Order: sequence, then C-alpha cells, then structure tokens
Amino acid sequence: MVVSITKYTKYLFGFVVTALLASGFLQYAEASDTLQIPAFDVVTGLDDARSLVLRSDGQLMLTEAGTDRLIIYQTDLFEFENKKKELGALFQKNADTDMGKEDNARTGTARDTLMATINQTYVPDLDQPDGLSLVMDTYAAVVSSGSGHVHLLDEDMGYMRSLVVPQWASGDRIFQPSDVTSNEFGELFVLDTRARRVYHFNANGGYLQYFELHDMHQPGRLVYHSESLFITDPGSGKIHVLTDNGRPLATIGTFPSLSRVRIIDGMIWVLSGEVVHLFTMAGEHAGNMRAGPSSQRIMDVTGFDNRVFLLTSGSLYFWTFE
Repeated sequence: MVVSITKYTKYLFGFVVTALLASGFLQYAEASDTLQIPAFDVVTGLDDARSLVLRSDGQLMLTEAGTDRLIIYQTDLFEFENKKKELGALFQKNADTDMGKEDNARTGTARDTLMATINQTYVPDLDQPDGLSLVMDTYAAVVSSGSGHVHLLDEDMGYMRSLVVPQWASGDRIFQPSDVTSNEFGELFVLDTRARRVYHFNANGGYLQYFELHDMHQPGRLVYHSESLFITDPGSGKIHVLTDNGRPLATIGTFPSLSRVRIIDGMIWVLSGEVVHLFTMAGEHAGNMRAGPSSQRIMDVTGFDNRVFLLTSGSLYFWTFE
C-alpha cells in the first residue's frame, strides 16, 4: 500500500485516516474471500454499459455506449421477498463452504423485473454516452464522449443545455470529458482524462475554473463526497483525494485494475476489475464481491435506501440490504 498525505487532512473522513494505518490491502482481492452475487436478480444484454445513478424516487438511469442510449428504469415497481440479511452477516468469517458463501450472498429475490419498465430518452449529439451524475437528486449530467459534450437533462430527462469551456480556458486543448460528478450545491466537476484536468462549473452550467492533475498517470473516474473529490488513476492503481479546488489531500492504493470509487449508505465501494472491495466509513474491511462469470468487469454501482444496483460489462445486478 502506498499512501502520501498533506497537512490538509481535516477535509478527510475516517476512511482515509484509518487507511493510512492499514496493511496488506491487496489480500482482500483473493478469490477465497470473495462472495459471488447470485445470478437470479440480473438484467442482461448491456454489452457496453458505462455508468448508472439512482434517484431517490426510484428512477434508475444508465448509459449504454454501444447503442448510444440513456436507459431509464422505474425501480419502485418491484418488491423483494426472502428474508434480508444485514451487511455484517453477509461477510461473516465462518462462512467457510461454497454453499455457505452462496447463502450469505443471497439477500433477496425480485418478483418483477426491471425490463418491464424500460424507457429511452432522446438527447441531441448523444454519442457514446459514458459518465453520468445526478445533480441535487433532480436533474442529470451525462457525458457524450464521442461528441465531446456534457449535457444537462431536466427532471423528466429532457435536454436542457450543454456545458461549454471557453476558448481562453481550454487554450490549444480540445475539451474531451470522460466523467462528471456534482456536489450538494449542484456544482459540476468534469474530468478530462486526456488533458488530465478537472473543469469546475456552477449549478447553472457556467464555467468557473479548472485544475491540473499532474500527479496522475491516467485519471479515469471521479466522485464528490464530504467536501472532497475522489479520483481513480487506473495507471497507478491509486485513489487520489483532493479538495474541490484541486489541492491534494491523500493517495490510497494500490488496487489492481482500479476503475471507480462510490460511497453508498455509509459504505465505501472500491471497484477493482472483477471484484468489489467494501469498506466502512471507518476504513474497516467488510468484504469482497464478484458478479457472475470472471469475464464480467464491474463498471459502476449505485444505491439508495438499502437497495443496491451493480453494473458489469454485460449485466445489471440488483438486490437489497436490511
């Protein structure tokens, strides 16, 4: 594990502080410690899905780059049956057998399917949609990586406008967004992987500033949480933590095939290739999960009110925690 940290640790929460004291981080990726998500709560056919978000009203949105679609599901039309297990029980250490691990991973069965409520929405210039973010749990921002735009969509997912970086700010660089996130005030942060920059916009989509990511090999994804930006760097396998104006706070890693970090209902989800590493906000390791066949790379995860949706390179898994 490689960690560097500056004097600005007051911006960090317990996970980062505790992580500095951890050792043997990579042991959590061992297959023997990894539970497999059951395959009976799954939507297939998502060949090039990239990102997903869940609004508190139950509306689930995901981007599918291969077919240039923004897909919307209304998730409150189905109910979970079976007895729910708490997260702690899911990863109890005495589940030594494969059968025990499978039972622990089974947290609920969906009576209906998400496919019954699928919708698609039209967005102009939506070309290879990728990064996706909710803005104040109402409207959405979606990255169109093929056309080099970030589009803002209203509450009904109708097109409003696109973000613009002024020529004087971009200079000789072409704006090529790869991911987007938002803070509690609706301000937007857009990652440009090739330029190794984060562009900052206000809640109305007006340009504010940018900052460079000189210490990163190839920044891939970003998420805002607790006054900090968490940016994954797959090239180094590290998670970089910065203030919202680009001041470095810490680096956490190394994770193999690192792709994303998400914070859901007080749990930290580190997506690393085919495995999810789960941590509490205090930095304690809660367990690992794998979705289906080993060929399925985990792309994103979202959740609300104990309901979890995990997106892989080909499928969408969903279950609930009590």
